[in-house]
Amino acid sequence: MTTQDFYIVKQLDAHTWQIGDLFDTYLYLIEGEERAILFDAGNGLPGIKELVKKLTNRPVSVLLSHGHYDHTGSAFEFEQTLIHKEDEELLGSGFSTASRADSLCSYQRRFDVEVGEDAFRFYCGAKPPENIQYIRENERIELGKRSLRIIETPAHTRGSICALDEEQGFLFSGDTVCDDEILVYFPHSTYVEDVREAGKKLAEMKESIRTICPGHHRFPIPVSIIDDYIQAAADILANPKIGRMVELEEGYKILYSYKTIGISYRKDNVYK
Repeated sequence: MTTQDFYIVKQLDAHTWQIGDLFDTYLYLIEGEERAILFDAGNGLPGIKELVKKLTNRPVSVLLSHGHYDHTGSAFEFEQTLIHKEDEELLGSGFSTASRADSLCSYQRRFDVEVGEDAFRFYCGAKPPENIQYIRENERIELGKRSLRIIETPAHTRGSICALDEEQGFLFSGDTVCDDEILVYFPHSTYVEDVREAGKKLAEMKESIRTICPGHHRFPIPVSIIDDYIQAAADILANPKIGRMVELEEGYKILYSYKTIGISYRKDNVYK
């Protein structure tokens, strides 16, 4: 398997690209007249830096939706990484060689692929990015006649964010809004109540959103899915026992399914 097999590129408009990696994670290249942003950095398979150079000649910074390893893997290949301070520790935890080898073996079984020895070594050798800059609520990242507005959406992780391109109508949502379940049962997750609050915050911006660009699963997804998350969270808050118990290798989660989405949570992280 060669590096060109690791990514699929879909051009969304003249200056925006979706890059899907082999393991169902989406990255987005967002280009302005002066610079570009790579929103999320995927699992860390080889070839993303070279691919990005083919798409833009602007200087590129990485903007991370959150600190999970499947979104941060290739960040070290770029000169600057932007992340919410609350997820800095989580970012650093995803780069032990042993844990990355385990995750890659798991992905290869799940997706029934073999990446090859060179890619395996590259993946396991990924490092935390060194030049980190913190982002915060309502900060605007200026790209040159194009900007991204940072929206804090803690729930999946404490430092989860979305980025809104108001000029073009793109909401880059990471794992906050996907057409599947949002996982809110990790030790570094927050509360189901935060899922509802994040949904309400995004709902207030719906007139500016034409396309939701998620971190995984179906694309595109309707803007109305934001309302589904609000309602699903409200249902859990009204009755925390509404979900079904799911045993995990370590512990459990409670999954409440609603229409095409779901929320996975624990008994102790429903209310703030």
